[in-house]
Amino acid sequence: MPGCHVYSTDTGDKVDIFIEGLEVYGHHGVTDEEKVLGQRLLYDVRLTVEDCPAAFTDDLTGTVDYTEVVDLIIEVATTNSFSLLERLAQATAEAILRRFPLDAVWVQVTKPHPPVACALASVGAAVELIRADLEPEVEL
Repeated sequence: MPGCHVYSTDTGDKVDIFIEGLEVYGHHGVTDEEKVLGQRLLYDVRLTVEDCPAAFTDDLTGTVDYTEVVDLIIEVATTNSFSLLERLAQATAEAILRRFPLDAVWVQVTKPHPPVACALASVGAAVELIRADLEPEVEL
């Protein structure tokens, strides 16, 4: 997948899966222009699986398929419009933890060249959630 570098490292049966440099076009920001015109966002994500059989079996069914996580990140980024990167990162992390059997997730969202009155390479926000801290969904 272009612009997406993924690698795993294992220590025993714990595995961290990384998605780095995922580019998504979204309509997020404080100004009306950002919400209407949109902009490129960069995602870096770490997925933690404490007990990952795939580290020993080489079987995709024993881990989390990162392509499905990428699809979910794109869905969250393109079907929502948040004012703050902090909220976008939080919503993305929550969605990932709710859908996949992970123990923890770290999500960083970066906005390259934000619309400010000075030269600025990027701004971003990162959140880390563990499953134990995830609030249960409330059904209406």
